[in-house]
Amino acid sequence: MFRRRFLYHRPGHLRQRGDVLRQGNPVTGLHCARVRFFGLILCLPFLLAWSDSWEGIREASRRITSLEAQFIQKKTLPILAKPFVSQGRFFYQAPAQLRWEYDRPVRSVLMMNGGAVKRYFKDQEGWREDAGAALPAMRLVMEEIMNWQQGRFDANPQFQASLLKGPEPRVLLVPKDSSWRKMIQRIELILSSEQAGVMKSVRVVEDERTDTVLEFSQVRINRPLPSSVFVNVE
Repeated sequence: MFRRRFLYHRPGHLRQRGDVLRQGNPVTGLHCARVRFFGLILCLPFLLAWSDSWEGIREASRRITSLEAQFIQKKTLPILAKPFVSQGRFFYQAPAQLRWEYDRPVRSVLMMNGGAVKRYFKDQEGWREDAGAALPAMRLVMEEIMNWQQGRFDANPQFQASLLKGPEPRVLLVPKDSSWRKMIQRIELILSSEQAGVMKSVRVVEDERTDTVLEFSQVRINRPLPSSVFVNVE
């Protein structure tokens, strides 16, 4: 007759020796589930409070050393029957590295490594660098994105920054100068209620019929990123 021997392993748990069967206390699994649940509950006040003040936003942003995300960009124009949609990826490495990459419909890469900014397009002959007159403007855009990622939404003196609290907290940027308002009426940055220090979406409003919306997804933070991401096109 098969002989089974049981050893006392820890309170509420028996481990069978001489056979593959193991028997655990179901209360232990329930206890672990409760611990995880209450752990999430305890995190909620921090997730909701990080966007309550400028200092809270900056502190949450300082905790992020790297970030990568997918994005969908929708451009609405009066002359278009439907929004023009682009898709791509975004990479950030503290303190001063960015990569903004479009995968569809046209492949292009904009990289900022320290103070150097480079832009590339891909055509039938492969990747080519763009050193045109638009590059200084691209540098300003990348610097602004860097400010946002670091929680310094009020760093640009050309914009008046306001923090709007609510179920979907947001930062509202309005140009101070009337000449700027002819180009951009406002910028709305929706803050994530699930990941502290992360933006959920960005909306750039040029006028009431023209805007650009960026929606971020699959956001991963504080993962090691190879330095080649901010140097090599592929």
